[in-house]
Amino acid sequence: MSLSSADITHLESVLAQGKKPKVMFTDAAGQVAGKAGKVVALEEAREGDFVLVAFGSDQLPFAPGELRLPKPGEGSRARAPRQRAAAEEPAPKAPSGPGLLPDDEPAPKSAPARKKPSVSDANTETAIEAAPVRKKAPRARPAKDRHPELTITLTYEDGEWAAAAAKGARTIVKGAKVSHSAALAMCAASESPDIDVLVSEVVEKIRSEAAEEAARLRRQLEEAEAKLAELG
Repeated sequence: MSLSSADITHLESVLAQGKKPKVMFTDAAGQVAGKAGKVVALEEAREGDFVLVAFGSDQLPFAPGELRLPKPGEGSRARAPRQRAAAEEPAPKAPSGPGLLPDDEPAPKSAPARKKPSVSDANTETAIEAAPVRKKAPRARPAKDRHPELTITLTYEDGEWAAAAAKGARTIVKGAKVSHSAALAMCAASESPDIDVLVSEVVEKIRSEAAEEAARLRRQLEEAEAKLAELG
């Protein structure tokens, strides 16, 4: 069978709806015989190969004698049968007969049962854990030396008195000369017997040195006067 004029009219109406009707190739189509294609257009000149059919990646014109309408159910893809789930194989049975272990192999020893702690042991451990740890008292560190706000120092060296003043750890005045009378007055103002003893020793030394110096000067003076007398 091939496409009749009524079939051509039917294909034209389907194409007008925007659809592509399916057709089958006859034996006259040659190598594509028995295969299906879709009509994409009909040429106006209804002569010769005027039915444009698409199949695979090709799109070629065919004559009505090379095409026919498919029969009901023809050309539809057959549904693949559902695969049945493979039945689960039964688990292999254990071989009958003697076991794999030799008869003379000793049976495995069971692990010794752990001894449960008694109530007295638990109380002892709890008491040990609850006992507070005595901490050693930190050793008292000696306090740092504090510098007084004002320090005045009186020194005697090489027959001269000198005073120095410091504010805190900073020295403000150093090596200021002080007269003998002012130095003795400062020492007397302290009203300390120990300072009086030390100052008395220094004063005696000063007097001794002054007496020696005076005697030396007298001798020099006498020698000078004697020379003047000789010169007349």
